[in-house]
Amino acid sequence: MAALSVNTEVEKLLDKLPAEIVYTIKMAFEKRLHEICEIKINLNCPLIVIGKREYVFDSLIITKEILNKCISRLTNNSLFTYEKNILQGYFTVDGGHRIGVAGKFTFENGNKQGFVSSISGLNIRVSKAVRIEPEKILKNIVKENLDSIYNTLIISPPGCGKTTLLRNIIRILSSGEGILAGRGFRVVVIDERSEICAVDNDRREIGIRTFVLDGVDKLRGILMAVRSLNPQIIAMDELGSPSDYLAVCEASKMGVKIIATMHAESVKDIYMREFSRKIINQGVFEKVIVLSSRNGPGTIEKILSLGEWKNGG
Repeated sequence: MAALSVNTEVEKLLDKLPAEIVYTIKMAFEKRLHEICEIKINLNCPLIVIGKREYVFDSLIITKEILNKCISRLTNNSLFTYEKNILQGYFTVDGGHRIGVAGKFTFENGNKQGFVSSISGLNIRVSKAVRIEPEKILKNIVKENLDSIYNTLIISPPGCGKTTLLRNIIRILSSGEGILAGRGFRVVVIDERSEICAVDNDRREIGIRTFVLDGVDKLRGILMAVRSLNPQIIAMDELGSPSDYLAVCEASKMGVKIIATMHAESVKDIYMREFSRKIINQGVFEKVIVLSSRNGPGTIEKILSLGEWKNGG
């Protein structure tokens, strides 16, 4: 995506922030808004913006009033609507921008119920929709007869573009780009945290054959999709809990192909976790895409087959 287009997306995000923050950022970055990766808004601390380097704005200290304005505008004056996601540490706003939340959290009944007592800081990770060439993906995850894909897992540390790459893959497969020559796949996206496909986004950005189940947990979403939406592929973000791994296993038993992401520092890191190790040993995934931010978020370091992966390739 061109810098001008990215600038526009960042400006839409800035429209949700208080005038004091917007003025400070625009004065510093002018036509370089596309460089912004993170905005850190921390109570009683200076505004910090991460671009090509870290910028600390001592001229703007975040007051309670400024912080409350941020919270109100980012949540559309309805913090309660976002509370379920906030209890997991973050929520997502239009455009796919992720808002990390710091503050006091209270959990009850064995951590099954909780609420946010107070918010003391926000960390805004700016989403950047970078498109990739279809052939880079298709030649590795689509089978030779072009009628199916390999079950694929995308891994990287945080902030390396897993969700962006997943969104690109969904679009490529659903719309039938590149060697698929228009013969796309039926895809269902289980968007548990409303992060992959914002409801009001142009659906062509995720492919013409894509249905979205928004705000549904992965296991329930898989059952709903298989029963009523007839998917060939189910896509989901951020496997992490035991129920997530159960969901993936259930999908594979139903004959549906899977594309998913997972936080991991390295390939070997996956074997350090009980549930991810089990799902790999069961042979659910056939390919793994390893990402980094070496040349910017979304850098594909390597694509491995399951056999290579088991050998720590």
